[in-house]
Amino acid sequence: MVVRVLCVCLAATATVCMLTTVPAAQEGGQKVYENNCRRCHGVAGRGGEAPRLVPFKWTYEEALKRIRNPECDMPPFTTLDLSDAQVREIVAYLKSIN
Repeated sequence: MVVRVLCVCLAATATVCMLTTVPAAQEGGQKVYENNCRRCHGVAGRGGEAPRLVPFKWTYEEALKRIRNPECDMPPFTTLDLSDAQVREIVAYLKSIN
């Protein structure tokens, strides 16, 4: 009986940890987005001076290419401005927005 209760508790704890990890990752991407993209692309990528980004359709690789070497008036972001990991966080955040 004790083993069964322990297994249920461990399974519940693992489930809660998995559920709270995703929002934390999205929160990190949101912060990076707000610090680097929001000024032009608006709140939650919904548009501003620059085009709307949601629904976000690009892959990470496509977004990275456009951020590093934009084909528009957007200023390029070097790895000193945004790391590849931060770009990945932004992409994950934008893909999470409906």
